[in-house]
Amino acid sequence: MPTIKKESEGSRLVYTLRNNKGNELKVTDAGAKIISFRFRDKKFVNKFILKTDETAGKIFVDGRTDFDEIIWNSEDFQQGVRFTAEKDGKKVEIVYSISNDNELSIKYSAEGVQDISAELVFDGGILEGAEISPYAEGVQKEKISGEKIYDIIDKPAEVEFVEGMFGYDFGCPIDYYDAGLKNAADIFSESAGILIQAYASQNKFHVSEIGGDFAIKTSETKISDGKIQAQTVYIFKNRK
Repeated sequence: MPTIKKESEGSRLVYTLRNNKGNELKVTDAGAKIISFRFRDKKFVNKFILKTDETAGKIFVDGRTDFDEIIWNSEDFQQGVRFTAEKDGKKVEIVYSISNDNELSIKYSAEGVQDISAELVFDGGILEGAEISPYAEGVQKEKISGEKIYDIIDKPAEVEFVEGMFGYDFGCPIDYYDAGLKNAADIFSESAGILIQAYASQNKFHVSEIGGDFAIKTSETKISDGKIQAQTVYIFKNRK
């Protein structure tokens, strides 16, 4: 599990989660969002894969960013960092984790909410020429351009378990099968040599180009007894 450091930056708290490979995820209680992700490439050079100018992420609750603009309650624990908030009768919770196998997990819980998602904005200058291979009917690999919404095939995730992965270690927060995770998409930048494998329990996978960068989020979360329990996972790998 990661080491976690908490620091104050003005009116907000910033948590740094670091795994044993030296990769770091930073999240903040201001909007309960990710503000950076540092990843070592195949040449052991640190790359900030997400945008680092405070546009790395947003939280959408029922399609709005109201919760993105408030300070959430926060706590760190063995699995990662938990953020909770309540507004207008909506109760929401987000847990961020990172494993030693570079699995970035986002878990959602909510009441009085129809949908919740974290949008991540990836730096197109680092992931230059990124192509997406969505797990959707009738879609093959294609360049990321414009705005696309893919219907994720409703099929349990197929994961190659490696020692250290959340799915392999039952004491860790990801269970690819019982959590209802599905293969959502593979995103690969040949110039960077970086592969991102996305998994989700939600039904739709959104990708949109933003001035040379690109944003990813999921939607259409299943609701049971008025409650949402969902998860999105990104695995970062170096490829030749």
